[in-house]
Amino acid sequence: MHTDREFIEKAERASLWAWPPKEIVYVSGWLMHAGEASIPRLNLTRTLRFEQGADLDRAIAKVEGWFAERQRIPRFQIADVVEPENLEEELEERGYERTAETSVWWRPLDELPPADPAIEIETRPRAAVMNAIADPNWDETVREDYAAMFERIKRPLALAVAFEGEFPVAGGACVVVDDLAVIHSLFTQPLFRGRGHGRAVLARLLGWARAMDGREAVIHVHDRNEIGQALVRRFDFVRRYGYAWRQKEA
Repeated sequence: MHTDREFIEKAERASLWAWPPKEIVYVSGWLMHAGEASIPRLNLTRTLRFEQGADLDRAIAKVEGWFAERQRIPRFQIADVVEPENLEEELEERGYERTAETSVWWRPLDELPPADPAIEIETRPRAAVMNAIADPNWDETVREDYAAMFERIKRPLALAVAFEGEFPVAGGACVVVDDLAVIHSLFTQPLFRGRGHGRAVLARLLGWARAMDGREAVIHVHDRNEIGQALVRRFDFVRRYGYAWRQKEA
């Protein structure tokens, strides 16, 4: 098993392929990226590495200016590994609020539960896929933004869809980066929850990832998402690391 830093860096690199932004820029070792405004995860500064001797105040100012130019709020991702170590305290003093506390869950891709072949696999965000994974609270812009993000993915991609009759009722995405599968966007339409659709979609994606030579898988789950945590535990995922965002509204 990897050391914490090795694994976190591997998982964070893979997440850039799984949620591809439109722009990526480095500042003092940090990685800034931007994409569709409606998807916060695309608009972040990742803070795993900071150049030795770099000026922290100047780096933060560059981040704020870069995102302001794009009409985005500045948002820093603070993982269990962060440089400099006092970054979160510095951001808190500047008025940045902590939000979106998330855990990254991991499991090896062996001894998988059986998958239902009736769960369809797509490779593009067709209407059935988006009907399955789109939250009913999304407006058309958010739906279009997610579809555009899926279209940018340049690594092997599976978009799984569960149906009840002719209706797509649950779905999820899996992107394989080298030997690591990143599973995300798992969603079951509210009227169809409690019927095992989420479990069926996850099992199908895990089986697909193994068939694509994946050796391990990760899922990011918000810490307040008790249903999501119960699902990954049921599939024998274990928590590997956590992160939160520090962001400041305009």
